[in-house]
Amino acid sequence: MTNKSDLERIFPDTKQVDGDHYLNKKIQPFTFCRANNFNITQSNIIKYASRIYDHVDGPALQLEKIIHYCELELKFLRENKNESSD
Repeated sequence: MTNKSDLERIFPDTKQVDGDHYLNKKIQPFTFCRANNFNITQSNIIKYASRIYDHVDGPALQLEKIIHYCELELKFLRENKNESSD
């Protein structure tokens, strides 16, 4: 007989560690970001944007995190402006 932990191991996108703010999404941020080959900055922006109104910390903190990642990426792009970007 299959138990819940077996199913979670086989289908890891059906569980979430610490909270449930991704489980109600049609597609998990991780799956979306991997399918689109997003870098870590893009992935974090998507992650925080997808949970703005669902996370226990509230929307303002999620927006601050998005802004922070945008600032980090902008700094990186400015410092590496001679390199090609994807």
